[in-house]
Amino acid sequence: MTTFNELLAPVMPIIQQIEQDRPKHHNEYLTWSAFVQILVYFFTKDLLSGNELIVSLQSADPNLGLPKTSRRALSEGFWRFSPKLLQNALTTYLATYTYPEIPELSFVGPTYAVDGSLFPLIQSIYWPKTRDVIKNVKLHLKFSLTSAVAVEFVLDDAHSSERTAFRAMIQPKQTYVLDRGYMEYQLVKDVDDRAAYLVVRAYNNIEVETIEELPVIVPDALHGHWTSIRDRIVRPKDSEFAHISFRLVECTVGTTTYRLITNLYHLTTVQIILLYAYRWQIELIFRYFKHTMHGVHIITQHPIGIQNFFYVLLLTALLHLHFKQRCLAEEGHNPPDSLPIPPQQPDKRTVQISDDEDRPTNHLAIARFFARLSDSLTRFWKISKHWLHTLADCLSRPYTSDIVRLLNKYAV
Repeated sequence: MTTFNELLAPVMPIIQQIEQDRPKHHNEYLTWSAFVQILVYFFTKDLLSGNELIVSLQSADPNLGLPKTSRRALSEGFWRFSPKLLQNALTTYLATYTYPEIPELSFVGPTYAVDGSLFPLIQSIYWPKTRDVIKNVKLHLKFSLTSAVAVEFVLDDAHSSERTAFRAMIQPKQTYVLDRGYMEYQLVKDVDDRAAYLVVRAYNNIEVETIEELPVIVPDALHGHWTSIRDRIVRPKDSEFAHISFRLVECTVGTTTYRLITNLYHLTTVQIILLYAYRWQIELIFRYFKHTMHGVHIITQHPIGIQNFFYVLLLTALLHLHFKQRCLAEEGHNPPDSLPIPPQQPDKRTVQISDDEDRPTNHLAIARFFARLSDSLTRFWKISKHWLHTLADCLSRPYTSDIVRLLNKYAV
């Protein structure tokens, strides 16, 4: 069995079943199953365009089992096959395989970051939903913070409402972490009414009345870095929303003040701040999709095809993470199931802070916090460029212990 076959192995029974059950076109040059495998190959092989993909397929090792298809057949595959087939494959795979959870977030149940990001198109296209010509699409992504996997998305035009997309994703008993672009009192109430939970950054100019002050307990290691910490139950001064109450957690890191609205009353102040700090992981997954997996190069211009493109992008990312964790497990390396021992003294390690003021790691305290978590996160829940490039080079090689050892060398 090749390394590529081993990568695909967990999802192939699902793909084969869907292939068997789906209605067939009378003049198909490419099966749906082959179409999916070709796109997984594209996102793994470090290719940048549809033409590069076709050329690569022509010279690909026959052991990969990939057809030497034409550009026309591939283009037709994007719009011929319903995105519901790939949606079914993705949701079934997620339900079949349980990804290990990050122990740092064990204090909370299923928790997701939701955000949107623009992806450019090669040329302008007609978007049926808005009946307009667009140059970009916006991927509204639901990303599991507890297991570091993308689980759902809504695709729309660049001007689509992020709040509307988020409302379509809300499920009871799930926690959602959002940036301040989602801030809206009615949204806070809508989440609460649907028996879900929310941590959303508020604008600094919101005006509220205090109902009750809550106790604040901060670990010694954070004193001096996180200042002006306050925790209280409040209501908006705006008379239209004065009937809504929520918890407001405030803290200052460096020169930046964070005001976090939440309906999670059973967590500590620090746990609420920690949840919001983890929201940055969705920004990192967008960067991974765009630049490491080259998802920024959308190789179809059909609205249905773009849906298929992103479904395979998410599916491939899941396969990469699953494969990495399996390789590590074969050499006895398993994800930690308990929290790291917290430092007894303030963390004074030397770390590199970000030059981007919008990133949490622009502040030394947060940069040190993420550095403390980076070893286990990077090893078990992140895919590096070096690891992915090594996998790409090994796709046609037989899957052996040598491949496992080579990939694990680049696990961190």
